[in-house]
Amino acid sequence: MIIYVVKNGDTLTSIANLYNTTPEFLAKENGFNIDDSLVVGQTIVIPQYNKKLGKIATNGYLYTNIDENVLRQTLPYLTFATIFTYGFTENGDLINADDEKVLNIIKEYNVKPIMLISTLNDEGQFSNELSNKILNNIDAQNILIENILINLKEKDYFGLDIDFEYVFPEDKEAFVSFIENVTTKLNAQGYPVIVSLAPKTSSEQPGLLYEAHDYKAIGSIANAVLLITYEWGYTLSHTR
Repeated sequence: MIIYVVKNGDTLTSIANLYNTTPEFLAKENGFNIDDSLVVGQTIVIPQYNKKLGKIATNGYLYTNIDENVLRQTLPYLTFATIFTYGFTENGDLINADDEKVLNIIKEYNVKPIMLISTLNDEGQFSNELSNKILNNIDAQNILIENILINLKEKDYFGLDIDFEYVFPEDKEAFVSFIENVTTKLNAQGYPVIVSLAPKTSSEQPGLLYEAHDYKAIGSIANAVLLITYEWGYTLSHTR
């Protein structure tokens, strides 16, 4: 740990640059707001950690109505920030997310924003009827992908996360084909595709949440997968 004494002309940014860190990190570690003025003679604690062992990428999910202070406190530790969620209709029309405010804040911290599409309906439930219709209608699928590309470009998103849960088991192959279709078209425009998958313990695990998620096939197509292990927390909390 280093104790830095503020000198005339110092700013939080200039101090952060001296120690290869960020002003947001120093503000959080010292318990004040990033916009607070510094006073000559004030002490700033500069935490010193052990040598880094390697690189790690971190991702956080957030709702568009997240508390701004919570968002700003978290962003310095993130590589990606995934905004939950865009929806869509069975015809491929995109249902917009009110994401302008959080997108602007995310970009202030040089964090890469990820657009997420899901089959969440108005009741807050994942609709396997909706996934069934889009997975088996190539025309609607292509319209949806085109709308996704337009949104990615207009709002300067880094990439896309696909979160289809409780997909019908009979749509397993169609789901893989859909991911291939999306990934091919988005990768051609420079956008990576992530797929959120239920946390299976084996390829034969029964249950509507698991059976349509083919780890091997999806993993060979998508640029990355994200295992939503918080599902285990939901399961345990409901059974105790």
